[in-house]
Amino acid sequence: MTEIQIEHVDADRWTDLETLFGRAGADNGCWCQYWLLGAGYHHRDRAENRHDLQSQAGSDRAGLLAYQDGRPVGWARLTPRAELTWLGARFSAFEFTPDDAWSLPCFFIARSAQGSGVMRALIRFAAEWGRARNVPIEAYPIDVAAPGATRNRFTGVLPAFLDEGFVVAGRLSDDRVVVTTGEVARL
Repeated sequence: MTEIQIEHVDADRWTDLETLFGRAGADNGCWCQYWLLGAGYHHRDRAENRHDLQSQAGSDRAGLLAYQDGRPVGWARLTPRAELTWLGARFSAFEFTPDDAWSLPCFFIARSAQGSGVMRALIRFAAEWGRARNVPIEAYPIDVAAPGATRNRFTGVLPAFLDEGFVVAGRLSDDRVVVTTGEVARL
């Protein structure tokens, strides 16, 4: 298996991210604007979503890119939770900690790289990055063991996060948990 390298997305890596996402803009044209806009991203022209992600890349807020053999094979958004306005609105009943956590809410892995450890490499890199800066990293994966768990796994799956040292901090729904690298004061 080829080694996976992880890099932060910036303006210089935009072309690689655009190549990975393809003409469709990842799975459905969201260009990872869902956690910022909610379902409203569907009502916008895909070019607007693409433009917004490109702007986020220019401000170093677009996330991480995974490479194998020099080509982009995976991506994860890594951004301050405070910027994910739809997350707080959609799960307003959940009491998020008031800390300055960064979120790892979304992944896109090329079909050719699925099952090769790309998601885990992205999770590991984000956790190590946060620990080095004393910044908690938070995510909202699917608990695949929950009855009726959604098959929409763009937020990642719980076992991958637990394997990388995240701990469960609560639940947003029956099948979606909150995990963190920070201290857990509630459960």
